[in-house]
Amino acid sequence: MRMKSKLLPALVMAALGVAALPQAQAAEEKCPIDKRQTKVMSERVGKKVQRAFEFYSTDQMDEALRVMLEISPKQAFDKAYVNRFIGNIYAGIEGKTSEALKYLQLAVDADVLGGTDHAQAMRLLADLRMQEKQYKGALADYEKWMAFTCKEDKNVYLRMGQAQYELKQYNKVIPLADKAIALESKPNKNAYVLKMGSYYESKQYPKAAKVVETMVELFPEESKLWVQLAQMYLLSEDYKKALYTMDVAYRQDLLEKPSHYKMLAQLYAQNEVPFQSAKIQEMYLSKGIVEKDETSLSMLANTYHQAKEVKKAAQYYGEAAKLSNKAKHYSKQAALLLEAQEYKAAQAAGNNALKADGLTNKGQLQMVLAQAYFYDGKYKQAYAACEAATKDKKTAKAATSWLSYIKDTAARKKVRI
Repeated sequence: MRMKSKLLPALVMAALGVAALPQAQAAEEKCPIDKRQTKVMSERVGKKVQRAFEFYSTDQMDEALRVMLEISPKQAFDKAYVNRFIGNIYAGIEGKTSEALKYLQLAVDADVLGGTDHAQAMRLLADLRMQEKQYKGALADYEKWMAFTCKEDKNVYLRMGQAQYELKQYNKVIPLADKAIALESKPNKNAYVLKMGSYYESKQYPKAAKVVETMVELFPEESKLWVQLAQMYLLSEDYKKALYTMDVAYRQDLLEKPSHYKMLAQLYAQNEVPFQSAKIQEMYLSKGIVEKDETSLSMLANTYHQAKEVKKAAQYYGEAAKLSNKAKHYSKQAALLLEAQEYKAAQAAGNNALKADGLTNKGQLQMVLAQAYFYDGKYKQAYAACEAATKDKKTAKAATSWLSYIKDTAARKKVRI
């Protein structure tokens, strides 16, 4: 891909002696760029450059480059000028950045070009180094450009901040981002993102949150900023602000990803509002926003359990169990159904657990079954389940006590065990 440099026409005209009228300078001006005298190329080199420029102006880049590369200048200014022209042409050709850097460096090192030309070569050199991820070199070149021009440029500060960010010098990014922000006539989101990212990477989460608060005010149309702000509050362990922010985003229909809805549900739970957390989970599962799998169903069941919604918790543990055939889910369902005094349903869940995969708490499960059978008047099955529970060290003592109780109760009821 070939691109013209907007700097070349002025560059060529000045070097050929058709310079723009100089601006008036104060007598006390001491900036390096203002001390440079405008020079003109030798006639021999100037004619060849003029020919190259004619090719360049009609998009015949290869011909322009061929003419320039054939020139063998002898004077220092001619050499620097030709090198700069070649560097500018290479900079507009895809895949030729290394060649552009080589020629531009030669032009800058010569330090003989006119003030504007030298400054533009320095700036392009820095920009290309940034493009090539030569961050240390880019920083050095930008600093030289500022020292030479005595200018502050918002884009230069922004690029220097990005270079420091890539070098993981996060403490050096902040002042550069602040300078870019101060020079902007209209807020630039990139500067704030750079600043927020630096605070985030250095684990200064409260400061990162402050930056995002400002961004939400400046860029209200950016819906994802609300989620980022909530995330910063969450990392700062300010759970109330995180919940408030995510809830506002939810009510304004700004949540876009399944992870956003999960985060909202998590925040409700962390703020000890498990019922609302469960309702959010139930909503996003029913609408298909989040996949209804073992993990999401068991999490919903656990949240309803925290909210003391026993029947709802049992329902979703049952759904998780059907998907996974895991004993742990059936066991929890059985225990909750026993608590809800739904004894027949508890018996069914308990027996499913005995046949499911990965049963690790058999004694405890048998005790649940024993009680479910007992309160349902099935003393024989209760006694058998209790006997099985005595074989587990964790439940042996409790099961032994229940055996006597079941036997005595059955005798009073005149039921043979």
